[in-house]
Amino acid sequence: MRTYKLLILLSFFILLACTLSAQTAKHKVLTVDIDGPITPAQEELLQDALVMASEGDYINLLIRLDTPGGLAESMRNMVKLMLNAELPVTVWVAPSGARAASAGVFLVAAADLAVMSPQTTIGSASPVDISGGEPDDTMSKKIVNELLSLIKSVAQERGRNVEWYESAVLESANLEAEQALQLRVIDLIAGSQEDLLSQMGKKGVMVQGEEIFFEPGDIEIVVFEPGLKYKILSWLLHPQIAYLLFLAGMAGLFFEFSNPGAIFPGVVGAFCLVLGLYSLSVLPTNVTGILLLILGFVFIIIEVNVPTFGLLTVAALVSFFFGSLFLFDPSYPYFQLPIMTILPIVTILTLILLLLAYLIGRSQLAPKTSDTGIKSDTARVINWKKDEGHVRVRGEIWKARSSEPQEINPGQEVRIDRIEGITIHIKP
Repeated sequence: MRTYKLLILLSFFILLACTLSAQTAKHKVLTVDIDGPITPAQEELLQDALVMASEGDYINLLIRLDTPGGLAESMRNMVKLMLNAELPVTVWVAPSGARAASAGVFLVAAADLAVMSPQTTIGSASPVDISGGEPDDTMSKKIVNELLSLIKSVAQERGRNVEWYESAVLESANLEAEQALQLRVIDLIAGSQEDLLSQMGKKGVMVQGEEIFFEPGDIEIVVFEPGLKYKILSWLLHPQIAYLLFLAGMAGLFFEFSNPGAIFPGVVGAFCLVLGLYSLSVLPTNVTGILLLILGFVFIIIEVNVPTFGLLTVAALVSFFFGSLFLFDPSYPYFQLPIMTILPIVTILTLILLLLAYLIGRSQLAPKTSDTGIKSDTARVINWKKDEGHVRVRGEIWKARSSEPQEINPGQEVRIDRIEGITIHIKP
């Protein structure tokens, strides 16, 4: 009987402990890290986090921000998401040493609660031209005035120092955390997440017209895990990935055109090229760099069909090097290709082109021969234009010519007349 009473008492204490534990965390806060340049990937990340926070009964979305800037269109869309969010959004520039530069200034201005860690900076919001060139005076004024009106209206709506935010756009002004707090550019300084929650709880969080006060122990912190779409976008919009996809796409199409019917290089090349072009269309690319890369492949194609014994090969390598160097707009230093990425790529292309030039030269200097082993075979036409094309013999693809005027169509069987070097002469 005594054991039975002890079990009941123990069960009661366990139930009481679980109840108290469940009541400890009264509210939930969702946190998300936005780190690196602002691109459509960060825009997707913020949108997904806001949806989860709105549907999950959270009282606040806490954004931990560290960015050197980014694309104006993505920044504008993120500001729009924050201004129209169903719950308050806190932007915390953290950890120490982080920055909210350029596009990041607009995100801080749009936050319901703007916070910085000690030893962090904010500023340098002057716009740059994404086209890679110097905008004319009229266009420059339009860009500046548009961004200026946006940041002034947002800062005024949030009750912050409109004059300083204006100077951040017009004069690239910068501030440290302590100065930003004194000038009412931000609302709080917090060195840790617990410190931030403590200050937020004392200040109060307005959720759907109700002001909520809390202690750090009342809050359950939930870390937002990015979805698959964000991971794919952030991978695609990395400058080095975009560069390699573009080169792989051009190389795949080059091998397909050089060896019609191979299929696999063409399919993979087309896929890579489409992805690469998408990435380059979003990133701040320089048209000159893209044209130089394309010109390099054009030189290679000409070298294969009309050998110049290395002259066009050298020209192609020069085009590849300078095209890679100029590919991204220098106004965006965080989108640049490191030289240690460019040099290995150009070195590999050099080795491939030297091998290609050697094989072409050897085939041109080789004596004309007749292969009696396949002379008696028939061939099937793969493609044909005027008096030349490609045929398939014993599973191999050969370059073919015909001196007879009859019409030849793809899929037609033809007779092999003779072989000269690597060219088959056929008769219908």
